[in-house]
Amino acid sequence: MGDYYCARLWQVKAGTPIAEVEDLASSGIVEMQRWIPGVKHLSLLRLVGEPQRYLMILNFISYEAYLYWRQVEEEAPDYWERFAAVLMQWDQLCELVEEYTGEQIVDVGFGHDTRIVP
Repeated sequence: MGDYYCARLWQVKAGTPIAEVEDLASSGIVEMQRWIPGVKHLSLLRLVGEPQRYLMILNFISYEAYLYWRQVEEEAPDYWERFAAVLMQWDQLCELVEEYTGEQIVDVGFGHDTRIVP
């Protein structure tokens, strides 16, 4: 079984400074994910052509780790004050548009040569 992923498309709310979204993601969101067992990697992409949208991709060691993460995400705000504060602030800045989850099927590296050949 491969790694498990959750990809979420977030829309920045009107009037929200982009810098505030990116600062919270790189500090508070990253901090919270570090504390949850099984979270392997987090990426945040600002979508080209859609500057008010972000794609957040979370990588988990397994489907079971993903399920645990979901449980923590749902329950932690009730007993983990810092997590609740970060989630509340994120929800004030952005709204969830779509979410996709799935198991990794192909993962191929192509080496270190980054030259573009015409």
